[in-house]
Amino acid sequence: MPKLKLTKSVIDALPIPANDVVYWDSGCPGFGVKVTPKGRRVFIVLYRAGGAGSRLRKYTIGPYGRVTLHQARAAALKIFAARTEGRDPAAEKQLARRRLVIDGVEDLVELFISDHVSKTRSAREISQLLRREVLPSWGRRSIHEIGKRHVIELVTEVSGRGTPSAANKLLKVVKVFFGWCVGRAILDASPANGLVAPARERPRDRVLDDDELVLIIRAVRQIDGAYGGIVELLALTGQRREEVAQLTWDEVDLASHTWTLPASRTKNGRPHFVHLSTEAIAVLKRTPTVGDFVFSLSGTKQFQSFSAAKRELDKLSDISDWRLHDLRRTCVSGMARLGVAPHVADKVL
Repeated sequence: MPKLKLTKSVIDALPIPANDVVYWDSGCPGFGVKVTPKGRRVFIVLYRAGGAGSRLRKYTIGPYGRVTLHQARAAALKIFAARTEGRDPAAEKQLARRRLVIDGVEDLVELFISDHVSKTRSAREISQLLRREVLPSWGRRSIHEIGKRHVIELVTEVSGRGTPSAANKLLKVVKVFFGWCVGRAILDASPANGLVAPARERPRDRVLDDDELVLIIRAVRQIDGAYGGIVELLALTGQRREEVAQLTWDEVDLASHTWTLPASRTKNGRPHFVHLSTEAIAVLKRTPTVGDFVFSLSGTKQFQSFSAAKRELDKLSDISDWRLHDLRRTCVSGMARLGVAPHVADKVL
């Protein structure tokens, strides 16, 4: 193999060979540049894994152009220094690549979504949060590279956008993700342990008065599609948004005025029997049957366009400082005004 005093002008002038040729640097033994038949020039280092007579190891530093000669020579000196410490840089590099593939954050997040998140009631929301916030920042890293500082920086960034509740939600989800990794023996400990929510959220106590409720119901009846039925049924039953949005026809018995929520769809994991009023039955009867789901555009998927529909409803009703979950609180307040006993109201909910 030829030896040269490697300089930028020398490397630029190297001829393109018929087969790979390595030109070794005369000033730095073991460091060289490999030239391929395609004209690529790649910096490499050759060293022995053990003492004299042991097998040779090749370490690829990187292609000329992306890596300058100065950077490559400095990297070579670091590799030789590591050898004097008894380390094997090529083996360490292979191990790091293997661990990145096995323990890459992107792959683990997707596995976490399919193995754990998909079984929860908030699967869609949590999956979107992980893919939107976690993967762009950590996706290409190994899970073992993520420390407490990385978690704090990510949560702080989200909080800095003026959305403290989203930052709190993200921290909660990230803690569950790392806990899942610990449970699978991928991590020994969670880097999110001991971190507290970045913002203190005030509990909501919004209750719609009768006039506001009338305006909302009248306005929602002007919106085409499934959204109007969902909002009306929320107001009439006091159930949760996703419970109503995912309602299927086989859960409802129109003759007996009952709705049976299976345990798989309730927050407490127990089946729930909802007695439907005449008004609630009327909402269901005027809803067209297009598939398994009651409130759906196609019948095969539940209604999901809540944000756009809510903006339209706020505009039509001229009421914007409320959420769909406030209808549940409003329902409880209404039952209290009618003299319904608290334990009965609890059963309704």
